[in-house]
Amino acid sequence: MNYIHRAIEPLLVKAAKHFPIILLTGPRQSGKSTTLQKLFSSHTYVTFDDPIIRAQAEKDSALFLADHPAPVIFDEIQYVPHLLSGIKASVDKSKTRTGAYVLTGSQAFPLMEGVSESLAGRVAIFELLPFCYNELPVIKMNEDRAYKDFIRGFFPGIVAHGIPEAMFYGSYIQTYLERDVRGMHAAGELRTFQQFIEILAANIGQVLNLSKIGALCGISHTTARKWLSVLEASRLIYLLRPYARNLRKRVIKSPKIYFTDTGIVAHILRETNPRALRNGVMGGAVFENAVIMDIVKSNYSKGSPWQFFYYRDNNQVEVDLILTKGSEYIPIEIKLNKSPNDQMIKNLLTIKKLIKAKQSYLLNMREESLTMTDDIKAMHWYEYVIALGNTL
Repeated sequence: MNYIHRAIEPLLVKAAKHFPIILLTGPRQSGKSTTLQKLFSSHTYVTFDDPIIRAQAEKDSALFLADHPAPVIFDEIQYVPHLLSGIKASVDKSKTRTGAYVLTGSQAFPLMEGVSESLAGRVAIFELLPFCYNELPVIKMNEDRAYKDFIRGFFPGIVAHGIPEAMFYGSYIQTYLERDVRGMHAAGELRTFQQFIEILAANIGQVLNLSKIGALCGISHTTARKWLSVLEASRLIYLLRPYARNLRKRVIKSPKIYFTDTGIVAHILRETNPRALRNGVMGGAVFENAVIMDIVKSNYSKGSPWQFFYYRDNNQVEVDLILTKGSEYIPIEIKLNKSPNDQMIKNLLTIKKLIKAKQSYLLNMREESLTMTDDIKAMHWYEYVIALGNTL
């Protein structure tokens, strides 16, 4: 298949005209390298995935930068964090040169710490996740197609290059466990760590209870928290934080757990049948995961103008997603259902007492939109994510 353009491209090109350094983070295989090589074709491309190249950079960073002058793309910069200070020095010597260094990194937290220390004020930072629906051809969506997509996932290797799903995800998880986890020195027993991932996959859409999950794996709460940080740092998982306006004590404070890509979840759960997944115990959770992550991915591609939260209190009032931007709020409920009713919007009505939202949405499987109240609309989930991706 030909190259599929990413929604973030105009933002990257614009930033390269104003900043000397561009940093694109995101999980492995999300398309970072391909996108940057397409956009900045005149740049030299260097990857630190190559151990020989990495060793050269580690031996003498000044000589390495002299041998690889700007404009240059440095891929997987997290492997050689000490190179950042040399890049800073190079940029400071030529203050008028924009778009000189284009960097990628797959481990956001350790990388961002180095960037904050070395490149403050000189770098524009973006994040690229696997495809969202707004980047793919618009199709006639139905339940079977939706769950086929959810099982397939949205990584470019599968969507654009046709790599078989089982082959891709098997290799992806093995590489992740054996390379990235060992490289971050955060997991001792890999088999137990893999079990930890499996338990998280079975709990997507749930409020995170690390003590309970740790107990199921036979690890301490401290270890569970450290492992969770590893997963979030490499963007295998996404933590949706709770909305806590005025820090009310009755609001649940733990995040909800989602996976960046539903294909990983399906592979971990060993589910390959769309209808079986749709009708099984995980059908609703996978649907919620897919919709929320599609909205998150669209937001990243526009430079992250929105923030995301969920709401839940100890009275069991819960709203799946709240989008916020300044004083603007969009509460969203997500239901795997074709028949919207008043019961499904009761929490949206309640949340209106806490925030001033002009419009709320109930995203569901019904093809036709339905006005529930003056400011609550039931809408097909696919129609909504396509429209939102075009307007963010």
